[in-house]
Amino acid sequence: MPEINHKDQPSIPATPLPKVASPATITTTADLEKAVEAFLAKKKTEAKEAAKPKEPDWSTLQEKDIYSQDVYIPVIEHEIPDYMNMMLKDTEYVPVWVSKDQRNLGRYIAEGYEFLKKEHVDPKFALPLLFNSEGLYIYQDVICLRVHKRILFGKRRRALEVSQRQLNNNRRPPRSRETGTFNIPEAPALEQGFSFYDPVA
Repeated sequence: MPEINHKDQPSIPATPLPKVASPATITTTADLEKAVEAFLAKKKTEAKEAAKPKEPDWSTLQEKDIYSQDVYIPVIEHEIPDYMNMMLKDTEYVPVWVSKDQRNLGRYIAEGYEFLKKEHVDPKFALPLLFNSEGLYIYQDVICLRVHKRILFGKRRRALEVSQRQLNNNRRPPRSRETGTFNIPEAPALEQGFSFYDPVA
């Protein structure tokens, strides 16, 4: 049988073993649990990174490639902002949108409403629109005003009280204008009007 010289054979690289905590550092069960949790968290992070789709080569990508499911193309979703949302710096005031009609606008200004200015807006609030050249915040045919809660809440309480009174009046029985039975002979004017009617005939 021929003798095999192992020195002439190519060496096979050894597979590196995963690094684990040194037994000297693991002294309690709590240390072992922490080491296992750290190992699992590392593996989970590596799996997430490996599962992330890779960006395509945009320089060679063609329009026909977007119809192939094998090519990853990220979909960008555009969020439509709420243009009429507003946050004021002074919490004693409330933003109100009203029509730009001069008659309607004049009524609100006379009641104590104010034009919203840039300095009235909370600095942490990102404005979806821009103030116009006159410094007014306008969206299509409405304009943003600010009003003190004393004025606005007072108006709403007044409207609530009026509605409650109307509902209470609707629950009452109707008033009877005449008491007792109504007899035609007691009303001479009606007796003349019904003179053509003969109940016996």
